[in-house]
Amino acid sequence: MLQSFRMEINRNTIIKDLIETNPETLAVFKKYNLVIAGGVRGPNEPIAFFAKAHEVDYDTLVKELNEAIEKGGGEHIEIPKFEEDKIYEKFIKTAIVLTLSVGVTFGAIVLSYIAFKLNFNSVYYALIQAHGHAQIYGWVGLCIMGFALYIIPRVKNTELRHRSLANIIYGFAIIGISLRTVVQPIPYSSIRFLVPISAIFEALAICLFAFVILRTILSSKEKIGVFDKYFKAGIIWFLIATFMNLGMVFHLYRHAIYEIPRNYFSPYVHLYLFGFVLMFIFAINIRTVYAFLDIKPVRGKVINLVFLILNISIPIYYITHMLADKYVVAFRFSQFIVFPIGFAFFAFIYGLRIFERSTKELQDIVMDRSYAKTIRTAYLWLIVSAVILLVMPFLGHGTEVQKRFHGSLNHAITVGFITMMIIGYASKMIPTFKGINMHSIKISNLTFILLNFGCFLRVFSQILVGTSGKPVFYAVVGSSGWFELAALSLFGYNLWKTMNTTQETKPSTTTATKKLTEVTKDTKVFDVVDQYPETLQIFLDFGFSQMSNVVMRNTMGRVASIDMATKMHNVDLDKFLKALNDKIAAKS
Repeated sequence: MLQSFRMEINRNTIIKDLIETNPETLAVFKKYNLVIAGGVRGPNEPIAFFAKAHEVDYDTLVKELNEAIEKGGGEHIEIPKFEEDKIYEKFIKTAIVLTLSVGVTFGAIVLSYIAFKLNFNSVYYALIQAHGHAQIYGWVGLCIMGFALYIIPRVKNTELRHRSLANIIYGFAIIGISLRTVVQPIPYSSIRFLVPISAIFEALAICLFAFVILRTILSSKEKIGVFDKYFKAGIIWFLIATFMNLGMVFHLYRHAIYEIPRNYFSPYVHLYLFGFVLMFIFAINIRTVYAFLDIKPVRGKVINLVFLILNISIPIYYITHMLADKYVVAFRFSQFIVFPIGFAFFAFIYGLRIFERSTKELQDIVMDRSYAKTIRTAYLWLIVSAVILLVMPFLGHGTEVQKRFHGSLNHAITVGFITMMIIGYASKMIPTFKGINMHSIKISNLTFILLNFGCFLRVFSQILVGTSGKPVFYAVVGSSGWFELAALSLFGYNLWKTMNTTQETKPSTTTATKKLTEVTKDTKVFDVVDQYPETLQIFLDFGFSQMSNVVMRNTMGRVASIDMATKMHNVDLDKFLKALNDKIAAKS
């Protein structure tokens, strides 16, 4: 039981703290179906950001919250105990394990071997296919499935339908991915039957996943947005790709071979990436990026046009590339079809407004935005992917140069765009799911640098291998994988620690900390008041009225620096620093 008192609500008020301090506000969040949009007490986000992200009018929300506090003031209200929704965790953790084992670790070893041999064709191709499958189904697929099971019910303001099936989906997916990754490269006929069995388990998992997600979307009473069609198309392409994989694996088994023919496998991978993965990423971006980056809403007509172009072009791309070696007409179409796909990528970037200036609607909001550079950089890699895609038809069909460009294209999309986007959104949304902060922003920043560096080395050195063939570029290719492994290892550790955190860890005032002798612009507000309580009056005299609230001091104060605080309140930084330091000097 908690004694409620009136908490001053402003744009930087943290939702979690508001609910904890004034439990009567919970009724307002229930009204908007926002009770557990993040964590068991609400998200660790400022209310202005939260309102924009969930398309709720800020002024109306604050008015209703204040009314609830007035009405419930002085009453004893017990905060309901919510059970934290961890439905996504096992999917994300398993994806991390897979990519750090048979994914990037194996990939780094293979690239080093290629560099040693000076030959991209020196590696047993069945191993490459098994590695690729583990990455696109184990890393990318599991991440998207885990996020979808958590996010889609929340953006559609409904309950996840058939929730009990989630564990079955997970179990079937893990069995299928594990069998395929291990068994395909093994040259023993006695266990070959396990390869088609792996595809059957994967198909069952994905059919159940599609059923759950589509039932959830269709149960929503929310208005249908443009992102809905992207979600639905992504599900359909996921199913198509899964049954195509089933057919290819049975072909492999029936003909007693170990490698899926490349003219089938390569366009299939692109169908999976362009159809399923990009559709899901685009859907989430359409729904969230305008709030995450504080930009204008998407250009709806452009986004709808992109949807039409991609979903017409993708099947044509697959069929024509599959038949390009047999039929001249198919070959010509395979060259042509990359242009509408490339155009669609550029058009989507324009429609999303990803590189446009901020509206500054949320410029006064104090929160971690380190994820923003990751999301924007992912789209730079999509631009690189589009350029490579558009260049490839001019390189000669089946030439060594085109093959190297093709490899660079795959890497730019899978690591540069998709993995970068997974990292960016995971760094924003998983802390939001739990109502805490990311374990380490410094590790997030280092992850960003290492992954981009590794991806840059791989993409452009592989192109240079194709155009020049010089050994030095093979060496660069061989080193690139280890940078990416370091990046994803750091990311995995950082995210794992975040997911395993049960509550926000706050610095203890009882432990020894470095004594402040001088306040600078980078000093945290909390540290100043914590070590020198007498400075509180200085803050109040300069107009920082929120500092009178102990909750605000212990939450916002830990995030906001003196520089950030003065900019938010239009206070002269130099005068404020002098006043604080004079007060500290007087005490000393």
